[in-house]
Amino acid sequence: MAEAMQKHPRLILHNFLTLDQCKELEFIHKSNSTVGYRPNVFSTTLSHLIATNCPHLLMPFVPIRERLKEKVEEFFGCEYELFVEFTGLIRKACTR
Repeated sequence: MAEAMQKHPRLILHNFLTLDQCKELEFIHKSNSTVGYRPNVFSTTLSHLIATNCPHLLMPFVPIRERLKEKVEEFFGCEYELFVEFTGLIRKACTR
């Protein structure tokens, strides 16, 4: 893990999501986001989708979250050691 961090401190996954997946997540976020914990920040979390009676919108997250976990485990060499604790979409609103 330390060796991977020394080479590059971040894992950049080019083309990880398809354009359709991006559009689907964007739709979910725009239609279900709520004011976040900082000014001009909006967030959508899995627990928020459940609480607002939109559990069907969780489904796109499941395979993406699992694929991401696998990529991170592979990169850092820690297979079967990671647990996804939080999944959410967060964006900062433009202020002018």
